[in-house]
Amino acid sequence: MRRIVEDLIRVDGVIGSLLVGKDGLVVASTLLDEEDAEILGAMSAAVFGEIDKATRRLGVGNLVDSIIDAKDGSILLLEAKDLILVVITQRTVNLGLVKMEMRRAAKRISEAVPI
Repeated sequence: MRRIVEDLIRVDGVIGSLLVGKDGLVVASTLLDEEDAEILGAMSAAVFGEIDKATRRLGVGNLVDSIIDAKDGSILLLEAKDLILVVITQRTVNLGLVKMEMRRAAKRISEAVPI
């Protein structure tokens, strides 16, 4: 799993990535500061869960992915099996490319995690 998140930071403009459980526990991270990883993991799980509840309630189905836009960059969330793939980017990143690479990573995660 660590290799999968490490591969994502090779994309130009990606500054960090992690894989978290839906309970917020960090499975793998490229962030140097462990506390930052834990905080981002908990926030990502909470945000993903709440948006997922809202999308289902509104009748548009389960949440697949989400982008949180901030002044200097973005945080992208993508469901990967029973986990959440999180990528932190700079403002200038090609979001389409990042989403494509995240989908590839999610496929690798699905293949690595037993059913």
